Amino acid sequence: MRVAQAEFAAGAARGDQVPTTAAFEHAPEIAFAGRSNVGKSSLLNMMLARKGLARTSNTPGCTRQINFFDIRLAKPAARGGEAAAAEASVDLPERLVFVDLPGYGYAKVSKTEALAWKQLLEGYLHQRPTLRAVVILVDVRRGLEAEEEDLIEFLAERPSIRVIVAATKVDKLARSAQKPALAKISSGTKRSSERLDVAATSAETGAGREALWMRIIDACRVD
Repeated sequence: MRVAQAEFAAGAARGDQVPTTAAFEHAPEIAFAGRSNVGKSSLLNMMLARKGLARTSNTPGCTRQINFFDIRLAKPAARGGEAAAAEASVDLPERLVFVDLPGYGYAKVSKTEALAWKQLLEGYLHQRPTLRAVVILVDVRRGLEAEEEDLIEFLAERPSIRVIVAATKVDKLARSAQKPALAKISSGTKRSSERLDVAATSAETGAGREALWMRIIDACRVD
């Protein structure tokens, strides 16, 4: 997947700062959520093929607002071969928006700030009409934890939103350990045995980029 344009469009620390859907011509939005330091900014940069568009930091909790990125995809190049034909057959949206949500599970933020984040996030996730999918990042070495399970349960209240799990840092596991770890995440939560849609990713190696993009493009389709 080739990204023709990707730029930071807006940041919102409060609900009244969230840009209207009209500002993006009602383009489909894909939100990225995960605990602090799971590698969300690194994954966004990998997906967009940009080195520093989403700011990365060694300090957990660096993202303290909802960040909106305006994305334009390049049309598939005219070339031969089965792979090119398959790529050309994909119906790409002209425009979409990546939404970087504040990280959760970081103990050093104040209770007041944590509550403000919760209200901001829940308001966006519950009310945003153009939200098509939420990509939940999970460190493959840790698997699903209480915060991820809470988020999956919360999103179940909007069944039209697709939930995609990006298992990050897969390169940190031995090959023999990757399949069992991914299968465990896919098997569902403690509260539900419904299988989860999981893509194995690595921002370091670029693994899983195309697989995750295909899930995102599919989620952008409106029936």
